[in-house]
Amino acid sequence: MINLDITLIIQMINFLILLFVLNLILFRPIRKIIKERNQIIDDFNTDITSMTDQAQESMDQFEQKILEAKKDGMAKIQAMKEEGEEAEVQLISATNQEVQAKVEEARKRVGSEIQGARDQLQAQVQAFSVAVTEKILERSIQ
Repeated sequence: MINLDITLIIQMINFLILLFVLNLILFRPIRKIIKERNQIIDDFNTDITSMTDQAQESMDQFEQKILEAKKDGMAKIQAMKEEGEEAEVQLISATNQEVQAKVEEARKRVGSEIQGARDQLQAQVQAFSVAVTEKILERSIQ
């Protein structure tokens, strides 16, 4: 059985002193270290969250810039296409005008050659008709 005497009180006082000393030497420093470690972990988590947000924001900006660059590139390609088509139309128009001018010049030249050939044939026809007439009549007409 348990005796309730002075040793019990001494043991209780001894226990309380031990508890107080352990609290001072062991428990408080451990709690302080755990609290500091939790604070460091919270700071790291906050930093990780902010860096993740910054990385996501940077990625969004990067994707936006890529889209803008693609749009600019497509606009430049379209502008170059339109310039090429316009240059093509102008070149075809200039070539058509040049061809028309050459065709007209060739027509005039062919027309003048035809007229020259007609005049020459007309002269030859007259000479042949005189020669044929002279042969038929067997005398000179002139």
